[in-house]
Amino acid sequence: MTHPEGDTLLKFVLETLDKSETDALRQHLSLCEQCKGEERRLAGEVSRLFSIEIPVEMASPPRLRRRSRFLVPSLKVAAVLAVGFLFGYATAQLSNPVHPIPVQQRLIPAQVAIPSSGYVPAQQVDLRTPAPT
Repeated sequence: MTHPEGDTLLKFVLETLDKSETDALRQHLSLCEQCKGEERRLAGEVSRLFSIEIPVEMASPPRLRRRSRFLVPSLKVAAVLAVGFLFGYATAQLSNPVHPIPVQQRLIPAQVAIPSSGYVPAQQVDLRTPAPT
């Protein structure tokens, strides 16, 4: 194997190479002191990069209002109001019933001759004349 490129050595240090490539590179590193030194240098750089800590300050999210403290009492008040409304409506209906409105009807006796076609002809009614009482 020829000397590996820098990217290949970096992938080896980061352990992102395939198994076959890793085995071949390990064998090369056991024989080549130059590549072994480069691999140690890269491993030191990577460990130094991982050890860097950058403090990041983030604003905390705004506090959410607690709804549970106000939700239950408001639902109780709404339920009491609904029951009171229904009770009042039922009481008003029972104490003041709706009376039927009388409708005047007049029946006009007539004999209708049914033609042989099966259709019933409409009877003429004169609404201008007063109904017999």
